[in-house]
Amino acid sequence: MTKMRKATAGLVIAAVMMVFIGFNFIGPVSADAQQIIKIFINGREVESDVQPVIINSRTMVPIRAISEGLGMDVEWDGVNRYVLITNPALDLIQDNSGVDSTPLNGQMSIMGESTVSAEALRQLMLANNPLAPSELPELYLQIARDYGIRGDVAFCQAAKETGWWKYGGLVQAYQNNYCGLSATGSAATGNEDLRGADPSRVWFEAGVHGAIFKTPADGVEAHIQHLYAYASKSALPGGKTLVDPRFVLINRGVAATWSDLDGRWAVPGVGYGQSIINDYYARAGNSTSSSTSSTGSMTQAEKIAQLEKENQLLKMEVLRLQKLTQ
Repeated sequence: MTKMRKATAGLVIAAVMMVFIGFNFIGPVSADAQQIIKIFINGREVESDVQPVIINSRTMVPIRAISEGLGMDVEWDGVNRYVLITNPALDLIQDNSGVDSTPLNGQMSIMGESTVSAEALRQLMLANNPLAPSELPELYLQIARDYGIRGDVAFCQAAKETGWWKYGGLVQAYQNNYCGLSATGSAATGNEDLRGADPSRVWFEAGVHGAIFKTPADGVEAHIQHLYAYASKSALPGGKTLVDPRFVLINRGVAATWSDLDGRWAVPGVGYGQSIINDYYARAGNSTSSSTSSTGSMTQAEKIAQLEKENQLLKMEVLRLQKLTQ
């Protein structure tokens, strides 16, 4: 494959490869190809050597600027005329941790035991967002266990809903709201009915979209309770307090699998559950790749191998961060 230097390839690909992508654009799409167009990814403006243009009422943006804005690498194969886009962090996790990246079945049950370790979830999370709250993998696995919910997959759903905890939508990070609970498109008035949820742990504020939870643990438990409402007809486990203000609105027990959430959790939501499994959970690994993740059950050689993998991940993350600051 012929590879150009990054500076040259950036201009060539940006000049010859323009694609229509549904990101946020400032300014209406019109026939005026000279109109200034700005690109934002998760609320951050993306600069490009080649400006987006409007051609035949379609907004065309440079593929390199978009891809690198999402933390990916772009290469140009001049022989075959291919544009190659890769995710370095994802490749490293799959190549060096034994993760099986084969797409999984969205019919996986919502109820059940988690099979992916907290450390595997954390590595994937930090590879996608180094600033994500590192305590969340343990919280999801621990709290979900009390409800019989697959906490590892619930964590992956939260990653999907928050964009790896980068947000950029209606819900903000301080709300500890990891699944968009009560974010219906209209800002709260502050007088919303909590429907039996504990007011010391969840509340609404005027002008804020969605519920606000006191702590990350409260936000995680509300998410788990919402899944529990969909997947089970049973009462809350003994000793548990309601923190999900929409729990009583759910038609209990209508979603046994993650794909059953299609059109319910997300509307229209076609492929919503399958996306959680394929695009997030499959990247975190499966039971065989995570079964030796607990250092207490690992041999000395396995511990050394695990440390070597983590060291490789850290090196890759340093390189990725350096690239973003160049």
